[in-house]
Amino acid sequence: MNRIRIVLADAGSLPRYPQGGGHWSCLLQYLFGLNALGHDVFWLEVLQSNGNAASDQQRVSRFFHRFKRYGFAGRCALLLYDAAVTEPPIEGARVYGMTKRRVREVAADADMLWNFACGLREPLLSLFKRRVLIDLDPGHLQVSALTKEMAIHDHDAFLTVGTNVQEPDCEIPGLGLKWRPFFPFVYLPLWNVVPDPGGKALFTSVTEWTWEELWMDDRVLSVSKRDAYLKYIELPERSCRPFEIAANIDPEDTTGDREMLEKHRWRLVHPHSIARTPGAYRRYIRRSRAEFLCPKPIHRILRTGWTSDRSACYLASGRPVLMEDTGLGAHLPTGEGLLTFSELGEAAEKVAEIDADYTRHARAARALAEEFMDSRKCLERMLAASG
Repeated sequence: MNRIRIVLADAGSLPRYPQGGGHWSCLLQYLFGLNALGHDVFWLEVLQSNGNAASDQQRVSRFFHRFKRYGFAGRCALLLYDAAVTEPPIEGARVYGMTKRRVREVAADADMLWNFACGLREPLLSLFKRRVLIDLDPGHLQVSALTKEMAIHDHDAFLTVGTNVQEPDCEIPGLGLKWRPFFPFVYLPLWNVVPDPGGKALFTSVTEWTWEELWMDDRVLSVSKRDAYLKYIELPERSCRPFEIAANIDPEDTTGDREMLEKHRWRLVHPHSIARTPGAYRRYIRRSRAEFLCPKPIHRILRTGWTSDRSACYLASGRPVLMEDTGLGAHLPTGEGLLTFSELGEAAEKVAEIDADYTRHARAARALAEEFMDSRKCLERMLAASG
């Protein structure tokens, strides 16, 4: 493929969440991967002010410090807007990293924009001649668009990590659009296989402890990771082995969730303590035995075929992944390295299966990442699907 210029756009999630090492790691894979393919890649961040000038400047400084650290200084810009601005023209922004003129030049010369979760809206979208929506949360995005203006139709192509989107059993609302699936991927040079951490190492995952739900017609669809994990709260006792979840449950939490999880032998850590940076996030995954993943219930209910960018990192590190089935089995091989379950007893059986032949599953995990989740292969397909 010829060298192209591509702009990646996000609505402030990186500067707002500097302690989210996993989130940063996910989006950095795009920069590393596209750069390694020889493309001219830029990052455009749009951030609303929180009303505190000192806090705004701190967020901006941290954002650029991290981009510089990873070698992308000079290839990113941040547009800072007042909180009251809902449809921001570039003229109304305070621009960091480049001049407004340079931002316009980059946008005008870009072959395409990859817009994460509709983060960029009009009139900024009109700066680009081809606009591609990148959907990392299938089902959640489309169901939200049934009742809320998401500007989805302002794009020219639509890519989703919902691998089951074209299958008859998938219930994601299509919104009259053609969605093209892709696999979550990793930039493999960042994810070397590390030795077996031993049988006492933990099955782990990193998640947000959320409570949200959506409505689709007369159906209530949970997007709560709390609901997802509490369904399997008895798993550590059933499998007689340690599990750990890095979840944002405050030590002073008054809901009783912390006590309930600990009663059932879950170990709890806060994600900001173990995955505050992309480097710390990689180290946490590497010292884990495997990932135990409970997707948002909406992925199971609508059969989205979703799997996590985090799971791709576990697999690439030679760490097996055990996840609740979302319908991805028709598109990714399961049973070795990547195992799925639908109920508690089956989950316990698969835990024992991984521990009984760990070397085989670890080797299969890395092989699966190399075949299906290599950024080089995945990004080439995504670029082709972008038109």
